[in-house]
Parts: sequence; C-alpha cells; structure tokens
Amino acid sequence: MPASIFLTFSLLTLLALAGCKDAGSPTKPDPVEEGLFVADTSFTIDAFNFDSLACAEVFPAGSTSSEAPAGNAVAHLRVISTSCYHVHVAVIDTARDTVRTFESRFAIFNRSDSEKTRGVVGYLSWDGKDDKGAAVPKGAYRWRMEFDFGAKRALIFRTDFLVP
Repeated sequence: MPASIFLTFSLLTLLALAGCKDAGSPTKPDPVEEGLFVADTSFTIDAFNFDSLACAEVFPAGSTSSEAPAGNAVAHLRVISTSCYHVHVAVIDTARDTVRTFESRFAIFNRSDSEKTRGVVGYLSWDGKDDKGAAVPKGAYRWRMEFDFGAKRALIFRTDFLVP
C-alpha cells in the first residue's frame, strides 16, 4: 500500500460526504459511517489550495501547530495538507459511543510556495484515554474527523485504530 492516499473529490464524492442518496433525496448520515474512509496512517488532503485568509480563520493567533506526533500517543495519523486546518476528532468505540473528543490545528504559514502546493505534514495524536482521563480498553476504535479549512471549506473523514 502506498505511503499516502491521494484523495480526489468529485461531485458524487461530495454528495456522499454530505449524506445524500441523490440530489433530491437527502438522508441523515450515520455519524459513525459518515465521511471518506482513510485506510492508511498517512494521507494527503489536496482538495483546497493554500489561502492566507482561510488560514488565519482556522488558526487564530496563539494557536499551536501539530507538527509531530505526541510522545504518549497510542494512535496517530499523518496528514499532508495543502491548506491550514482545524480538526475536531471524535473517538468512537465498537458500541458506537464517543469515548473521547479532541481538536487539533495545523498551519502552513512561513512556508515556501512549493511547500504549500505539495503539502505540509501535520499529525493527529490520541493518548488512548477517554474524556475523563482513564485508559480505554484494548480494542478497535473509529476516528470521525471534521476538517475545517476556513472560507466555508470542510471535509469529513474516518479511520480505524486498534488499541493494543
């Protein structure tokens, strides 16, 4: 399997992400199943070009950028992006309960034009704990990730991890 999965978005994909059967029949998506599935621990989001105003919108002054996986992570995802983002992650167990939520931000400021167009690496990391700080049981967990790229540009992805 390649080191990264390049994602191409079409009108049909965007309709699927929006939870539509067809243009005239919207359905309420299952939040556990909603979004494009990421089958690798590294993927590229190149659907949006770098935009400094959009970056300022999702990466306010004083924010920190997630440019390395956390040292205590039991699971992490490497994201190569051509745009700054704010992401909300819900960690969901096999009973479809949300056990943890966390957010992360990533900026592409102060990068060369070639870096911005080919993408810059950021990380999402989870320490294997629930929202109360307790370690979760071993098993399978799904991440539901809502990416906000600013300027009303957003995408939803999901991926699975095993906690050993």
